[in-house]
Amino acid sequence: MGRGKYAAQEALGAQAQPSATCPVACVLGPRGQHLHEIAVAQSLVTDDINRRLNPDGKALFTTLAQLPPKFRSIVWVKRGNYVIVDLEKPLTDKIGGEITMVLLAAQVKQLKQADRWPMQYASVLSEISGQTSSSQPRDRQVGSSYVGSDDGAELVGDGNLNRRAGFHDMASDSGSSDTDSD
Repeated sequence: MGRGKYAAQEALGAQAQPSATCPVACVLGPRGQHLHEIAVAQSLVTDDINRRLNPDGKALFTTLAQLPPKFRSIVWVKRGNYVIVDLEKPLTDKIGGEITMVLLAAQVKQLKQADRWPMQYASVLSEISGQTSSSQPRDRQVGSSYVGSDDGAELVGDGNLNRRAGFHDMASDSGSSDTDSD
């Protein structure tokens, strides 16, 4: 097996093991050059990491995290995904850590069932980034991979949100209307 296969197995099949130095974080968005802005709950990290990355003492703080080269062509990270980030060794003064694992929907579900899911991430995207607008319905937001409900949000992969739902139906309807008018 080549190095690429091992990296793919590590990225897609590993068990999620969050800890105080490698907590679960929510991705707020890409910032270029394989950097992603992440939100981390203060209660999930050690005091040393809190002093270094969160001098204001906020409950949720943001920092930049880098996706390592071995995962760059295997996994894609988008806004709203959850990742495990190694915050123990900062890469630079601006980059607070390195993404060690991108959590898939099945892994998030396993963490929730095992009661290891941090409750602080129930509404991280709306609190930190201010992405929600009053014009969009609460249970479906464009650009988000979540469908909200009263009991919480669930990760779904419902396809491309940029396409209209009835695109093929409208094309077939317009063809049938020409034959009806004759």
